[in-house]
Amino acid sequence: MEDDSGDIFKYKLGKWVLSIDECAFMNLMDIGKSKSMRQYLIESIDNWVSKEEPLITDEFISEMCDFIKNENEVLYDRLMKKCALKGISVGEGIFESLSLLNCGMIGAQECRQYEDDFSDV
Repeated sequence: MEDDSGDIFKYKLGKWVLSIDECAFMNLMDIGKSKSMRQYLIESIDNWVSKEEPLITDEFISEMCDFIKNENEVLYDRLMKKCALKGISVGEGIFESLSLLNCGMIGAQECRQYEDDFSDV
């Protein structure tokens, strides 16, 4: 029974990775031949979260999250959930929301108003 459960997990993980990156999928399948996918997943996450790397933007994103949470906690919770469901970082989610200004999601009149507001910056 545990074998079936492991196979289903490997299949679902493989399908998810393939939907994101074919090269990563091929590497994952090669690794899956020598150790279980569950074990590899746990080891990979542990290595990644333990890795020391200078992330200059993390502090600023944390400041933005604090600001959003202080202004509107419900909106903050919705932002966290949507980012988690989309599988993106909070910084990417905030950037996506800001990029709506450049993607035609607002009217031309509003866009001119924003350009005027930012011309002093």
